Amino acid sequence: MRELVGGIIKSNKVFDLIRDKDRICVGVSCGKDSTLLLLALNLYKQYVKNKFGWNIKIYGVHIKMNLYPKLDYSKYESYLKSKKLDFKLVESNMNEILLAKKKKGVIQCSLCAKLKKAILVKEAKKFKCNKIAMAHHADDAIETLFMNMIHEGRISTFNPKNYFDRTDMTLIRPFCLIREDVLIKEFKKQRIPIIERDCPIDGKTERTYMKKFLKDNFYSSKKFGMSYENFLIALLNGKQSKLWFNEKENKDLLKDYNEK
Repeated sequence: MRELVGGIIKSNKVFDLIRDKDRICVGVSCGKDSTLLLLALNLYKQYVKNKFGWNIKIYGVHIKMNLYPKLDYSKYESYLKSKKLDFKLVESNMNEILLAKKKKGVIQCSLCAKLKKAILVKEAKKFKCNKIAMAHHADDAIETLFMNMIHEGRISTFNPKNYFDRTDMTLIRPFCLIREDVLIKEFKKQRIPIIERDCPIDGKTERTYMKKFLKDNFYSSKKFGMSYENFLIALLNGKQSKLWFNEKENKDLLKDYNEK
């Protein structure tokens, strides 16, 4: 877990994600990434307490979608209990909403994310948390960049830190500088009894396709061996971004381009 904690230390240095006296609610899917985040943040908590005297609190929350109500969480809960972690399962009626609002027979990922976020914020408030932590890693950031360019014409990805004034909550992504390969390696080492995600389209999304596309065409290619590192550097290298507009001109340029 040392490499994961080191990644959190680095991301905090770069993006100022975590401070003394923070109360952080981790959104736990019961999969490898979010479980490792819960474990790593608890080790990080001890590290900053010993080194700086910080006092931060970490809580884990999983929202049950109930699309597969017979899922057994007992082994997973026992594992987290053995690690002495604060963890809570939260019931919801998300299944009713998601099934009622299908589009072309498919559950809406965007609606699911919106519902989960609202419930997670509500639960975080019960723990008096000021921050929510999600387990998105560097691969997720790069995949999001490509999907936004391809499908939306935007050169953008998610931020390592976002403050939402409406709910007075800050969302942080402490794994944002960590590669997924590192997480997979640590997951196998820890032998975490994860639960299959409560989602009928898991593994069939656009992100799944993009992950495979990048791996096959760039990451596994000898010709583009430095592509992963350079994609990540590009996200950090804002000062050398050269596009065809600046902030003031953007709307006018898009308007002129879209005129027929």
